[in-house]
Amino acid sequence: MKDFDPATSFGPAAAAHYDDHKRGDEEDAAAFLAEYAKEGRALEFAIGTGRIAIPLAARGVQVDGIDLSPDMVERLRAKPEGKNLNVIIGDMSRATTQCHYPLVYLVFNTIFNLLSADDQIRCFENAARHLTPDGRFIVEAAMPHAWISPGKSDTVHAEYVGKETVVLDV
Repeated sequence: MKDFDPATSFGPAAAAHYDDHKRGDEEDAAAFLAEYAKEGRALEFAIGTGRIAIPLAARGVQVDGIDLSPDMVERLRAKPEGKNLNVIIGDMSRATTQCHYPLVYLVFNTIFNLLSADDQIRCFENAARHLTPDGRFIVEAAMPHAWISPGKSDTVHAEYVGKETVVLDV
C-alpha cells in the first residue's frame, strides 16, 4: 500500500482508538492459544494494546511481547492487567526476548505489516529462535484473495459499522 509505514502507522492517534471496536473473538482466541502454551508461557509478536495477551494472561499464561509501537505498548501499560507483561519495543522480525517459549503467536493479519517476503521470512526465523524444540508458531492471517470479488482487483470491507462510526478495511 502506497505510503504505509508500520513504524509510523501505529502512533498516538491509532493507539488511542485501537481498542474502541473489539473484534469479539478475544476470549475464543485466548482459549485456543492457551491449549498450546505448555508450561504456561507464550510470546506475542505485535502485542499492541494487549487485545489477546490480556485475556490469555488471565488464563494463567505468562505472556511476553514484542511490538514496534511505543504508543501501542503505552496503552497496554495503562491497563491494570498490562502492567506486568514483559514487552520489548522492536521489530518482530528481529527483536528478541532472549527466552524460549512453547508458543509464539501473531494475530489479526499483522504478518502483512511486514511489507516484503524477506521480512516475513525473517519473522518466521525469529519465531523459530524463540521456540522450544516442541514449540509452535501460530499465525492468524486471512487469505487476501478470498476478500476480492470475482473480476475485481481490490476490495473494501466494513470491519465495524456503528451509529456514528464506520471502520473500513481497504
